[in-house]
Amino acid sequence: MKLGSWTVKFFSLALSAALFLSSPLYSASKKKKSKSSHVTDTYTGEEAVKLPSSKRTYFYKIDPEVLQNVEFGSADSLRKAMQLLHKTEGNYEENELVLIEIATKIMKTVWPSQLITWDPAEPQTENSYLGAIESSERGIFDSSTEKNDFLSTLLPALVIMSPSVSVSSYDLCINACNEAFAFNKDSVLAHYLLGTTYLKKKDYAKAAEEFRYVYANSNFTRENGIAYAKCLLHLNDIDTAEKVLADFTQPSNDIELLRLQAYAAFARKNYPAAEQYVARVLQQEPNDLQFVLFRAKILIAKKDYIRAVSLLDMYSRQNDTSIDYLLLRASVQLEWSKNTDMATQTVEKALQLYPENLDALMLAARISSETDSPVAGKYADELAAEILKKEPDNTEAMRYALSGLMQRENWNSAYSMAARLAALPNPSSDVIKSYVEVCLKLKKKSEAFDFAKKMQMQRPDDEEILQAYVYAYCENGNRDLVLKYINSLLDSSSAKMKSYLYYRRSFLQLTEDTILADLRSSLISNPRNSEALFRLYQVYYAKNDYRKAQYYLRQVVAIKPNDSSIRRLNEALTQLIK
Repeated sequence: MKLGSWTVKFFSLALSAALFLSSPLYSASKKKKSKSSHVTDTYTGEEAVKLPSSKRTYFYKIDPEVLQNVEFGSADSLRKAMQLLHKTEGNYEENELVLIEIATKIMKTVWPSQLITWDPAEPQTENSYLGAIESSERGIFDSSTEKNDFLSTLLPALVIMSPSVSVSSYDLCINACNEAFAFNKDSVLAHYLLGTTYLKKKDYAKAAEEFRYVYANSNFTRENGIAYAKCLLHLNDIDTAEKVLADFTQPSNDIELLRLQAYAAFARKNYPAAEQYVARVLQQEPNDLQFVLFRAKILIAKKDYIRAVSLLDMYSRQNDTSIDYLLLRASVQLEWSKNTDMATQTVEKALQLYPENLDALMLAARISSETDSPVAGKYADELAAEILKKEPDNTEAMRYALSGLMQRENWNSAYSMAARLAALPNPSSDVIKSYVEVCLKLKKKSEAFDFAKKMQMQRPDDEEILQAYVYAYCENGNRDLVLKYINSLLDSSSAKMKSYLYYRRSFLQLTEDTILADLRSSLISNPRNSEALFRLYQVYYAKNDYRKAQYYLRQVVAIKPNDSSIRRLNEALTQLIK
C-alpha cells in the first residue's frame, strides 16, 4: 500500500518531535522554565526576590533586614535600619526615600526623646504610607490603606499619639495593631501603640502587659518607662514601678518622672520624699492644681492639718467640685475638726455629683458606721452594698456592711457577713469580736465559744481576742468556773484588760452592790471604758435615778461624740429630767 506525500511528511515530523522530547536539551529547557514559573507577568525576569506575588509589597526590593528593623520599630532598630540603608552617594530609590521618611516620622512621633542619627528624606510622589502618617498627625485614623503589609496596616494607628485623637479611634487603633501582629508579632512599635491605646482607655492591666513587652524586648526609653510605670502605679504594683523608675538617670528634672516618683513614694508611705518630689513639680508648674491637691493629701497623711487646710482653701477657689477635693475636705472635717455633720454634708455633695464613686461611697459608709446615722439617706450596710456590687471581695466594704447591720440589729444578715469575714485568712480582732457578738445575739452560743477559743489559742497575746473569748465563756460556761477564770486573769492583766474583766464580771454578780463595785473597779483601771460607763447608766436608769444615769451617759457621749444613738438617749433623758 502506498502512502501519499503528505502522509510521509506527517510521520517524519512526528518522529522528529518524539526524538526531541526525549532529548537532554528538552529536559534542561523544561527545568529552566519551571524555575521561574511562579513569577507573575508584572515582575517577569526579576529573580532577586523569589516570593509569591501576594507577598510583594512596595518595599520588596529593599533589603529584608532593613525592613524588619523598621517594622520592629524600637529607637535602636530604626537607627540600625537607616544605617543599613545609608548610601554615601545619596542615590536612593523612591521607595527607599519613603521608608526613610516613615522611620523619621515614627521616631519623632513615638520616641521623641531619642536622637535621630540619619539625614531626612524628601519623597517626590504622593504615597499611601505617608498619607496615613499625615492623617494621623491631624488626629484622623486613615481607613483607606490597603493593609497589604505590616506598615500599611499599622501606620494609621499612629493617630493614638496625636493630642487631637478622638475616642472613636481607640478601637480602630486596637484592631490595626492586632492585624499588624499577623505580619509581625514581635514588633515593639505595635505593642507600644497598643499599650498607649489601652492606657488612654484606662485599661491599665492590658496596657501594662504591652509596655512590659516593650520594656523586656528593647532598650530603655523615656516614653515606655513613663507609660509602664504609670500603669504599674495604677495597678498598685509598687515594687515593679520602682524598678522601672530606677532606670531613669538620677537626679532628673523631668516633670513626668517627678510626678511618678511622688506617687510611688506616697504609696510607700514615704511622705517626706513624696513631699519633696511634689515641691519640685510645683517649682516648675506652680499652678498645677492636681499637685496642689496632692500636696494637701500628703500633709493630711502626715496629720499636718493646718497646712493641708490652707492648700484645700487655695484649691477650692479654683475648683470646689472635684471629687478628690471633696473627699480630702471631708477627711479633714472628720479626722481633725471632728465635725461629722460637716463631713456628712461634704460627702453627700460628692455623692450627688459622683453617685457611683467608690471612694465617696466608702467614706460615706465609714461616717454612717461611726455615727449610726444615714448618709445621703442610706446606712452603712446599704452604702457598702453599693460598693460590693462592683467589688464583691472588698473587705473594707464588708466590715462597714457588718457594722451597719449590727447597728440596725439585723442579726441574720449580720451573721452571714460576719461568717464571710471570719472565714478570710487571718481575720482582724474586731471581726472576731463582731462574729462572736452576732452569734451570741442569735443564741448560737456554742458556735461563738468554739470560734473564740480557737482564735484565742492561735493568738494568745491578742487582748481583743481574749475579750471575745471571755465574753463567749461568760455566756456559755458555768458561772463559778467563769468567775474563777476571770479572777485568775486579773492580777497579770494590763489596765485596759483588767477594766474589761471587771466590766464583764459585773454581769455574773448577784447583788447590786457587787455589780456597782465591779463597774467602779473597771473605771479605776480605765476611766474611759465606755462599756462600763454605759452599764452604770443602765443600772441607775433602771432604779429611776435619772441624774446619776445622765452623769454616766454624758461621759459616754464625750468619749463617742459621733454616735448618734448615744446622743439620742442623752437627749431623751434630758427631756425626762425636765
